[in-house]
Amino acid sequence: MSETRLLDPQPAPSFDTNGRPRVSVVVETENERTAQKITLRYALRALATQTYPRGLTEVIVVDSGEIPELPRLVAEHRPGTRIVNGAGLSEFQMKNLGVREATGEIVAFTDGDCAPRPNWIEQIVKSFSAESPSVVGVQGRTVLRAGLFHRQISVLLYGLRTDASGSVCRRIIPDNCAFRRDFLRQVPFDPAGLPSTPETVLWTRMTHRGVWMVVNDEMRSTHDYPVTEGLGGWIAMLRFFLQRAYSNGYCMTRVRSLVSGLRGTWIRWLGPAGPPVLVAGKMVADLDQIARNSRALGLTWLDWIPFLPLYVAYYVGHLVGGYAALLRLPAPRA
Repeated sequence: MSETRLLDPQPAPSFDTNGRPRVSVVVETENERTAQKITLRYALRALATQTYPRGLTEVIVVDSGEIPELPRLVAEHRPGTRIVNGAGLSEFQMKNLGVREATGEIVAFTDGDCAPRPNWIEQIVKSFSAESPSVVGVQGRTVLRAGLFHRQISVLLYGLRTDASGSVCRRIIPDNCAFRRDFLRQVPFDPAGLPSTPETVLWTRMTHRGVWMVVNDEMRSTHDYPVTEGLGGWIAMLRFFLQRAYSNGYCMTRVRSLVSGLRGTWIRWLGPAGPPVLVAGKMVADLDQIARNSRALGLTWLDWIPFLPLYVAYYVGHLVGGYAALLRLPAPRA
């Protein structure tokens, strides 16, 4: 059973008299331990200055147990925030816990190392208001804080993936998205113990149910990024980037032995040949994502030339992670 602190005095209605929905924002804090510039205090400040009515906004911080000063941070930067005990939980387990605690009609996700724009919640509500009930989610754009190669890495890690129209989302970025609460209670993130790919499973199950999510490019958020000055900055940037490549490769392979119905599930039967096939498929799928998101972030092919060694290392990291999954090594942290 979860422990909840700083509860609102009484449950608020899901809609106001003008039909505007109540929005619950779930902030998981699993990555707070490695944040450098955009820390939880900045995330809370960003949520405290949203243009959407505060009376229709519920903020739930899921406490990883690694932030002893959390009650003070909440009291200083976003009073009225609910703190839910999530000690020992993974990133996606925290998100699922937040959904269970949420009272809003819409549940939005951000992380403790992200700072949404002031109109972030307003854009979420706008997207849902304009769409049919078959739309159960909305995806925003996440960009890394400015630094060396931050745009190229933003494209690879957080780039939007859409259909040909550019409006229907084909990929969930879990630190900047929102869903109808009732849908997420029926279809939670799973397998929630992995640091990535539960969002892929969710997207697959969503499409199997005949519902979908849309993209709102004005729903923007800035993610923390290492300070990339000097040799120490380079090392921090490489660690940030390659750890995520390894984690993604590990989870891409592991999840296909745990969940049926995913594209490429058959690679489990290929044994050691499976990870290279899976990574090659990802490289092809990423090409359109890279082209579309490069244009959106103002990148040209010339900007990618100095990044090429890291581009290659990105997929090598996926391959190494895939083999680690085959060897049943412990899952990496987020």
